Amino acid sequence: MNDLPMVQTLGECRVNGQPVRHRRAVELSAALVLSDGAAPRDWLLSVLFEGEASPSSLPTLAMRARKLGLEVQYEREIGAYRIDEDVRCDVAEFLFLLSQGYLAQALEMYKGPFMARSTSPFAVQTRAQLERHIVRSVVECDDIRLVEAADRVVTSPELTRELARRGAQRVAAPMTRRAVPVAAKPVG
Repeated sequence: MNDLPMVQTLGECRVNGQPVRHRRAVELSAALVLSDGAAPRDWLLSVLFEGEASPSSLPTLAMRARKLGLEVQYEREIGAYRIDEDVRCDVAEFLFLLSQGYLAQALEMYKGPFMARSTSPFAVQTRAQLERHIVRSVVECDDIRLVEAADRVVTSPELTRELARRGAQRVAAPMTRRAVPVAAKPVG
C-alpha cells in the first residue's frame, strides 16, 4: 500500500512527499479523485480555468500529472478524464475521516487550506466546503479540545462564538456545587 501514489493538497502541494512545481496538474488530479476517478472534460475546463482555456490546457495538465506518476488519461469515447483508482489524495481521506466521525484524526491530517495558492473556482469552492465541514463537525461535537484545534486551522466567527460559549460553561461549572450531566454525542 505504501507504493500507491499520494497527492497532498492540504497546506502543501506534494506528490509522494516531493514538492510539486506544476500545481495545476495536482489540482486536476485532486478534482478527478474527488469526482470518484473521472470527470467530464467540459466540467473540468469550467472549474479549473477562469474564462476561456486554451484547447491544450487539460492535455498539458494531464501530461504533467503523468510525469508526476499520476495516471491521468483522456477517454475520447466518453469525453472525460480519468485517474488511476489507486491514487491516494489527502483531501479525499480527510473527507472520509470526517464522514465517519473521526474528527480528531481528520483535524490532525488538516495541514492547511486546500490548494492554498490556487484561485480556480474548484479550489476556492473546495476550500470553503472543507472549512464548513470542519466548523459544522466540531460545533456538533462535545469536545472543547476539538473546537480549539479547529480554531487553530480555520478562521470562523462560528468557532469563535462556540469557544466563547463553551469557555463560559467551563468557567461557570466549577462555581456550582452540583454538576449537571451533559449528554455526550459520539464522535466516532
